[in-house]
Amino acid sequence: MTRPRSEIVDRENGGFYHLGSRCVRRAMLCGKDPDTGRDFSHRRTWIEDRLLELADIFTVHVCTYVVMSNHYHITLNYTPQERLELADEVVARRWLQVFPPKRPDDIEPQVGALLNDPERLAELRDRLGDLSWYMRCLNEPIARRANLEDDCTGRFWQGRFRSKDAPDERSVWACMAYDDLNPIRAGMAEQVDEQEHTSLQRRLEEAEAEPELLDEPMAPLVRREGKVASAPPPAPRLDMTLREYRAHVEWTGGILHDAPAPAPKERAPPARMGDPKSWLDLVVSCRQRTPATTLPRWVRATA
Repeated sequence: MTRPRSEIVDRENGGFYHLGSRCVRRAMLCGKDPDTGRDFSHRRTWIEDRLLELADIFTVHVCTYVVMSNHYHITLNYTPQERLELADEVVARRWLQVFPPKRPDDIEPQVGALLNDPERLAELRDRLGDLSWYMRCLNEPIARRANLEDDCTGRFWQGRFRSKDAPDERSVWACMAYDDLNPIRAGMAEQVDEQEHTSLQRRLEEAEAEPELLDEPMAPLVRREGKVASAPPPAPRLDMTLREYRAHVEWTGGILHDAPAPAPKERAPPARMGDPKSWLDLVVSCRQRTPATTLPRWVRATA
């Protein structure tokens, strides 16, 4: 049974959430269609750019994301109380970034009009702190752009977006690892550093130029000067370095997606992972309707 969003998302206190949307009929609307030969891979860039652009506007901090051929996932830190700290002019300008006027010369008059309308400004402040508005402003423009390109109308996304809370730190790490392992699970890549349109790939690209990032707590991701980058302070940090996180992802991918999977004693888990079985259960649980039998036999076995 579908649960109301209000029962899933804490609108006042926020928290970490695993979100996603899938294209209608699971069609290859963001990748290469094997039946028609048409290539829609450029749309994956649209989604990646948009989700990061909006992270600078709404009260969300993107931890990880992956854009696949027909769906995407995001793990983020939702901080709705930040909306109350925004100056009125910041609220007005951020909203006009999302819905800009047709003429650039109209921006300043519209900012002035919003500042003189406290009721409307309060409504927009609440929207900037609303996770559903973030997803709406992400999905709707992509759908319109894709339909225009296809010269068609109708749904691009399958129903409402999926959301699941990550109630503790370990669950957050598991959701993040699940996101970054999607291309390996789908057979699109063999190594974590060769995946496209994943947050881990972007973080490792950034670390090539700034190696010190490997041993610093991971920051949320934003877009700066055309590149994906770690957000500067005071953006909240995760209690895990990029080096530690990569080790978690590589170990998990090796166990879950290698064929045949090596015995656990041949691939020691990272020190902070804790119990390997419960960790892998957490990662696999991020996938909707995933049966336990998708885990290797040694993981399913109980002590």
